[in-house]
Amino acid sequence: MLKIKGNAQWAKVFEPDTKFVPEGEYSIEVSLPEEQAADVCEQLDSLAQNKLEEAVKDNPKLKTVLSTRKSYKQEVDDNGNPTGNIVFKTKLKARVKSRDGQTFEQKPMVVDAKRTPMTQNVLVGNGSLVNVAAEPIPYVMQSTKQVGVSLRLKAVQVINLVEYASNSSAIFDEEEGYVSAAVSKDNAADVFGNEDGVANANEGDF
Repeated sequence: MLKIKGNAQWAKVFEPDTKFVPEGEYSIEVSLPEEQAADVCEQLDSLAQNKLEEAVKDNPKLKTVLSTRKSYKQEVDDNGNPTGNIVFKTKLKARVKSRDGQTFEQKPMVVDAKRTPMTQNVLVGNGSLVNVAAEPIPYVMQSTKQVGVSLRLKAVQVINLVEYASNSSAIFDEEEGYVSAAVSKDNAADVFGNEDGVANANEGDF
């Protein structure tokens, strides 16, 4: 399991995106300075190289046609200039079908700085400081003759929240009154350690 700490981009971690993926897909991109990303990049490059060597060992004819593909990209600004950051994209299918034909649903765990599950009415906006846990999955893409590593999203810890506000929510000012309750505690997993930052009202060990 890889853990990547950086700024969130285009987070869809509570409701899956179904625009381009009919079965739904959760995703989040993480941006962090190149020097901080170096260790993760090295691990991903090594996994891709090992997968390529394994494929060539099974079929030596592939040696001249296969190439590795980076599992991350350089971040650029609106003018196309590098920012000095590296971006990692993680994703998770909302519905998957097993080999025996069974269909089941899955979703990433999302917690706050104190490892308390977050409610679905909180949208993680761009620039939020997050920890992302992802499972690296090496692959060989026969159609492109490329070998790479995809990052399967497992969990997100929001350390400092920059909440995304839709136009409808921005119409109103905050008022004293009803506040929606946080989701109940779930002690099924312990992926992250405690972090200082914005946390929900309910705290405890997750």
